[in-house]
Amino acid sequence: MHPEIVIKEDSPTTAFPTTTPPEVSRSNGAHNVKTLLGFNLPAFPTDTKCTISFSDASTTSGSGRMQLFTTIGYPADGNTWDNKPSTDVYKGTFQTSASGAGPATVVEDSGLTFNCSTDPTSYGYEVQPVWDDDKVTWDSTTSGFIITAI
Repeated sequence: MHPEIVIKEDSPTTAFPTTTPPEVSRSNGAHNVKTLLGFNLPAFPTDTKCTISFSDASTTSGSGRMQLFTTIGYPADGNTWDNKPSTDVYKGTFQTSASGAGPATVVEDSGLTFNCSTDPTSYGYEVQPVWDDDKVTWDSTTSGFIITAI
């Protein structure tokens, strides 16, 4: 299990509990909802590649697209819209299926596959909506973003 922390533009100082279902959405050009992700990975053998993927949205509407960025710092319980790790490097865009079921398609890849660290490492990410009137949610106990060694 890894932290998935929802932050909302309309509630910039509210720290939502980590039990809040992960969501990425935007409506009417505002009302942004993003989710912060944290992954703690063990050490891997030299030359092992890691990749980030998404699967099985609970709900999806609009384009069903989400963009993934790294963060400067690791997300923590208590993060808010106004108090979160800084967004850093764009890594890629995912497209869920119309129903949300199954693996998302990678629409753009700017670093979703990378060299796994040979030391235990913590990675922080921010997931954002792509266009207006979009929404994607997932059940963090059974689906969502994962990092796997390939």
